[in-house]
Amino acid sequence: MSKKRKKRVRRGHPVAILIGLHDNDAVLWRIFSETIRLHFKINRGRKRRNQNKKHIFHFHEEIINALRPLIKEGIRSVILLSPPKEEYSDEFLNHVNKHHSWLLKKGNKGVVFSKIIANQAKTQKDVYYLKTQDYFKDIVGETSNQEALLILEELTEVINKNEKFSKILYTWREIDYELRLIRQNPNLPKPNYIILTEEYLKNPKNRNKTHRILQLAKNLEIKTKIVSQESEAGISVEKFGGIVCYFK
Repeated sequence: MSKKRKKRVRRGHPVAILIGLHDNDAVLWRIFSETIRLHFKINRGRKRRNQNKKHIFHFHEEIINALRPLIKEGIRSVILLSPPKEEYSDEFLNHVNKHHSWLLKKGNKGVVFSKIIANQAKTQKDVYYLKTQDYFKDIVGETSNQEALLILEELTEVINKNEKFSKILYTWREIDYELRLIRQNPNLPKPNYIILTEEYLKNPKNRNKTHRILQLAKNLEIKTKIVSQESEAGISVEKFGGIVCYFK
């Protein structure tokens, strides 16, 4: 008898990064709309109570270096998890404030950080449990919404400035056409962002066309953001018809 193929778990679209900060390590997880996957693990080298300032500095720098490519991809929602009575999240945020304040500035590199308290995020079992908790769902949704609002702030600037080379596209047809032009001529300017609602993505009338746009955007290294229609950011995107693309 032939073996049954394992059912492939749908990943969904990227939503946020979870960083579990523990006594002996940091574990980075990629949160997708359908699942959570391990990304990277960083060992402290020794337990937190035995670390001096230099050890802590290098530990935090390793986390920043692990975050850089994810931010470049366009994932700018980061949730920090610390065990009860520990200040690991605050220690990391103090490091960011002191040495990487660029992460907190508005713009296409700005990151939204949130904090939660939970026992740990070391194993798949840990994060699957977290995923079932309402407080975790709420913090992920709110952090992602705040990230999207930062993007929409930039869009509002484009609308208000009305500069010569700025451009806003409201339909999948316009966006698809523009991305195909860029693929043919890589010297053309790329859009800053494509932002759309989950509901627009799931709409059977749009699904294939939208997935094609997202794949084109990924190939061209153009950032995308998908938001819930019910969020504050999603309500704004709905006013554009559920999808919007802008050049600054």
